[in-house]
Amino acid sequence: MLSLVLSAELTGVTDLRPQDTEDNPYYYTFKVQCTSCRETHPNWVSFNRFEQHEIPGSRGEANFVWKCKLCQKTHSASITAGPHAYEADEKRKGKTVIEIDCRGLEFVDFKADGEWEAKGTESSSSFTGIEFADGEWYDYDEKAGEEVSIKELSWQFNPVNPRPFLQARVGTELVIRLKWGQTEYKGKLESIDSYMNVLLRDTEEFIDGKNTGTLGLVLIRCNNILWMGSADSVEMTDLGLR
Repeated sequence: MLSLVLSAELTGVTDLRPQDTEDNPYYYTFKVQCTSCRETHPNWVSFNRFEQHEIPGSRGEANFVWKCKLCQKTHSASITAGPHAYEADEKRKGKTVIEIDCRGLEFVDFKADGEWEAKGTESSSSFTGIEFADGEWYDYDEKAGEEVSIKELSWQFNPVNPRPFLQARVGTELVIRLKWGQTEYKGKLESIDSYMNVLLRDTEEFIDGKNTGTLGLVLIRCNNILWMGSADSVEMTDLGLR
């Protein structure tokens, strides 16, 4: 999990966010790195949070499905939260705009293509169609009678701590996929330890999308896990994960 964090200097405006609706989605643009071969690919990639694409092999879906040209492995990513508004007083600590579930890849750079929106701090005037082609934006708020601006934009990617996610789901069902063998486990989360090792109860095993039976109590070491998620967001069938 990665969070995309924005810092900027806002003058006269607040609530800065991408214009991102299902009818008019925002395309988030990144540079991508394969975590298998560690190759950072030179071309920018773009995707939105509403489109879903099938993931080969897992029968699952993601907003972005990508095959590394160097190692030929297929990876995926999905936007799980956001977009969140950036307030005028958040420059020091930054603000998470979106959270991304990355599986086999990482994003290492972001480009603010597309249109953004904000509102006047005092007047609540609506500003739409904001673009950052030059890395900054200026306008005039007629209601407030003053110039407004957005500048000094900077972006960084922060890892999202998975422990709060897991601790909140003790007693609920999870799906866990291993790094190899097309192997998934579905079971009730019994506990986690300080090393992020996971204990599942009433565990079912799936290999290559087929249910191989019930294993009962299973301990899974954290360094064997490719990804995990709530079972209520994944359908387990004899054809695999969906």
